[in-house]
Amino acid sequence: MPTRRYVNEAGRGWPVHVFPAPGELLSSWLHRLALANGVPPQYFGRVLRLTGTAWSGQLDRNLPGHVLDLLVEQAGIPAGVIAGLALGPDPLARLRLRLMIKPPKSIASGLQPTRMQYCPACLTEDHAPYFRRSWTLATRVSCFRHGRRLRDRCPSCGSGIVPSRQDRLLPQHVCVRCDGDLRKRTVRAEHDVQKFEGLLDDLLRLHVAGHRMPGQTTLPALLGATCFTVGTEPKSIAQLSLRDRQRLFRQLAEGSMPLHMRPDSLATPIWSRIARVAPTHMGLTKSLTTKIMARTVAGRDTRPARAELIDLMQTIGRLHSDRRAS
Repeated sequence: MPTRRYVNEAGRGWPVHVFPAPGELLSSWLHRLALANGVPPQYFGRVLRLTGTAWSGQLDRNLPGHVLDLLVEQAGIPAGVIAGLALGPDPLARLRLRLMIKPPKSIASGLQPTRMQYCPACLTEDHAPYFRRSWTLATRVSCFRHGRRLRDRCPSCGSGIVPSRQDRLLPQHVCVRCDGDLRKRTVRAEHDVQKFEGLLDDLLRLHVAGHRMPGQTTLPALLGATCFTVGTEPKSIAQLSLRDRQRLFRQLAEGSMPLHMRPDSLATPIWSRIARVAPTHMGLTKSLTTKIMARTVAGRDTRPARAELIDLMQTIGRLHSDRRAS
């Protein structure tokens, strides 16, 4: 067996070490590590003593201790760095795209959800194309960096993105099914959709940072539990295809709801409130910078340095209190 021979030849420590890229997903790093060491991703799971074609996607959600120990020993990367690439334990688990194994015909349908989505412009800029952790969130439908829509299937053949099934030494921007280039540019995202999406992202960042809503039900749980009716079947946002999510966000931003949220959902008002606030949301970083600079510039010529520093601290304190209250 090739994988067994590889383990015997490599011995302790794989020949090539690959350091994870900023924000990289564990499965993406494992695929790049496999390619760098001359093993197609489809067979690298056996090197890690795993079975199945979706081995890397499963590790994203659950990284066993024995696999982590093997990676630390052979890849030369600290355990904390490797564990940080995985998604679990994950406070945003209810909003992650589902790990699904679909037959090829079903995966190729634009109406079916897929596990992986990506920004073609990001892959184009990468020295070695890699997939980001943020792309696994169902609340993301566009790239904040490039302002373009994400894509969840090959632009040439329409199949889902499954790098773990690559049986040749080809980089991750090559479609496993047809060898097509995944980096074909997408259209620009609608401005209103990006405003709505940006507010969602800021709220989730606050949640992860510890600024949670009062009560026992978390914001990700509420958003993830909401059922949207697509056709006749109610689905959570993590079960919707990228096409349906883009349509949903566009209609939310416009104030209409063609997909009809179920009225019995406790989180329905939250989605509506976020949509109403989104048009005036500047973004947490921009809002904080603007308010602090306004305070400091106004008093720059008349106030001593000590007073300016005190004003800055007081401004930050008020912003923090207002944010928690809202």
